[in-house]
Amino acid sequence: MNILKPELLWIEQRCYRLNDLITDVSALQEHDLYENAPNNEFEEDDLDDVDCKIDQVDDSRFSTSIHVSKHYMGHIIGKRGCTIARISRDTKTDIKTPRPGQNKDITIMGQNVSSVKAAVRRINLVVMASRVKQAYTHFVSIPMNSPDIVKNFESFKENVLQQCPGIEDSLFIKPGKLHITVGVMCLMDNEERLMATKLLTDARDKYIMPMLQDYLPFNIRIKGLSYMNDDPKAINVLYGCIEEDGAPFGLMQKMVDAVYRHFNKAGLMNEKFYRDNVKMHVTLLNSKYRSQQKEIEESETSSENTRARKEPFDGSEILSKFANYDFGVVEFNNIHLSQRSTVGSDGYYQPSFVISCVSTN
Repeated sequence: MNILKPELLWIEQRCYRLNDLITDVSALQEHDLYENAPNNEFEEDDLDDVDCKIDQVDDSRFSTSIHVSKHYMGHIIGKRGCTIARISRDTKTDIKTPRPGQNKDITIMGQNVSSVKAAVRRINLVVMASRVKQAYTHFVSIPMNSPDIVKNFESFKENVLQQCPGIEDSLFIKPGKLHITVGVMCLMDNEERLMATKLLTDARDKYIMPMLQDYLPFNIRIKGLSYMNDDPKAINVLYGCIEEDGAPFGLMQKMVDAVYRHFNKAGLMNEKFYRDNVKMHVTLLNSKYRSQQKEIEESETSSENTRARKEPFDGSEILSKFANYDFGVVEFNNIHLSQRSTVGSDGYYQPSFVISCVSTN
């Protein structure tokens, strides 16, 4: 870990530094991630942003229950139960975890609301520290694969392949998968997928529709090219730029940022790839597509499990010749909870959930 630029973890709008952690998480491992939790005394006003339903059992006891995927339960319990015991001791609560094989929630009992919320936060901290080390399974996406966009993209691809020597067909995204990524996440079980579904529905009602209602139908244009790194001759991702069509500049950015923060506050999206704003873009060429194709080809000719190295490409000529290319306009009709590395019947990513963003008025 670079001590001058440590990895940061945002939980409930608070920032923590991550120490080096075990990267492989399973229900059977019991590494003590709680060692990295900040040693704070919790005050009542520190816990206002902890979102959980707390019931009063009697005059001196309060309780709540929270779902934690079985994949993280070993970390919650800790080696020989030391993590759960320490959380219970520090927060002055009684915490019950389900036995192996049981599909139950964690229950927390305390003498006051503050202690129960403190325990919830400590458990969330351990879960988040585990979650950020996992491969992403889902992402919130806005499809950008309308017939006109796809037609213009295929024309762009044909021209690039003809006019820019050294650019391979395998670098291009499949036309049916053109999209904007709002944020990525790791959803380990059905409960977490249902939680993400509810969050997306809430985001539509609280942020998306109120922000866009004066500009419906809301149109998004892909125009112009840019890239992710500093050297146009060594590009990993070349993308199309996003702009509003018939709406105030910045409205789209404001909307996707609000959706991202909604998921981040719930603990499902972390800020590893987020700085001041979501980086809105539509990926057009990506060096990982070429490496994935090479892996497939090598696996067909070799019995060894090899992983092709991702090699950047020279995109300077593409940028020179097609810098202001206009791919056209998409009407924003829906937003998806998409599954990574899948293909649906329409050529887009297989959705776990799709929510309409069309006005019913």
